[in-house]
Amino acid sequence: MRHFFGIPDEEFIRGDVPMTKCEIRKAVMNEARIEEDSIVLDVGAGTGSISIEAALAAPKGHVYAIERFDKGIDLINENMKKFNVNNMTVIKSKAPEGMEELPDLDAVIIGGSAGGMTGIMDEAQRLLKIGGRLVVTAVTMETGYTILKELKGRPFTYEGYQMSISRYRKAGPYHLLDPLSPIFIVSATRIAEGE
Repeated sequence: MRHFFGIPDEEFIRGDVPMTKCEIRKAVMNEARIEEDSIVLDVGAGTGSISIEAALAAPKGHVYAIERFDKGIDLINENMKKFNVNNMTVIKSKAPEGMEELPDLDAVIIGGSAGGMTGIMDEAQRLLKIGGRLVVTAVTMETGYTILKELKGRPFTYEGYQMSISRYRKAGPYHLLDPLSPIFIVSATRIAEGE
């Protein structure tokens, strides 16, 4: 059965770990272009919301989720059980450590780099197949700047945009808009060297 992106936020076991919101997840997953047999890496997996969506979209593939915090690892494992996901491997590490032994990848999604973007990009470039997709989300302008700087001179074509989402909230007989934090999304395609 085909998975449609956008599991409601409240479906995930979350705790106090940051989570990519539903509307942003839909955009990220669309940009990643995950097929049913894709091999995907989620860097800075947090609660595992991106990883879970990717695993459900790639039932014949596999997802690797790298997370450095124990509370995140625990939540990812809980969410894997909740959503009956068994095509996923959780790696406790601060990327780029933990990426060394991964297979060739169809997609790399970076939601957190903890200051290690250069090393993560080196590994992503090495692991991504030609035509593979890289998607980076950034909530700070500094991270947005860093990824654009990192992509220059590398074998990728890329584009980016900023999303601002506001959700309806009932207030008596009326509806108000509650804004989420704006987010930068950069998507890139791995090309052959010298193209």
